[in-house]
Amino acid sequence: MVRAAGLDPTSLDWPNFLVAEQGGRVIGAGQVKPYRAGRELGSLVVLKPYRERGVGAAIIRALIARESGKLFLLCRERLESYYAQFGFRRAGLRELRGTVRKKYLFSQVFRLIFRVRIIAMQRDRPAPS
Repeated sequence: MVRAAGLDPTSLDWPNFLVAEQGGRVIGAGQVKPYRAGRELGSLVVLKPYRERGVGAAIIRALIARESGKLFLLCRERLESYYAQFGFRRAGLRELRGTVRKKYLFSQVFRLIFRVRIIAMQRDRPAPS
């Protein structure tokens, strides 16, 4: 599903994934990729017939609920407002570290070649209640 959707195929580690299923069929998935210098929400995919039904949002909320620190993601610029509803904000290059930073810099090649603008976003640790 991840590869078919044209998403980043690196660091696919199935124990990190949450899946959504219907009738025993996987209809969506997502994971948090643990890197030494940070954690990245990634590999979020929902099969086309199930999109815009809240499946992706449910996966994101469940993944976020497991996290206690900063969480990063890389996405197409047009998805910025979608991820903002989950508490993500655009992150600058200075805020990125390690693998997430390298992936972001590499993604800028796509901007030049394919005219696809990739942005980095960050979600800070939620305030204690």
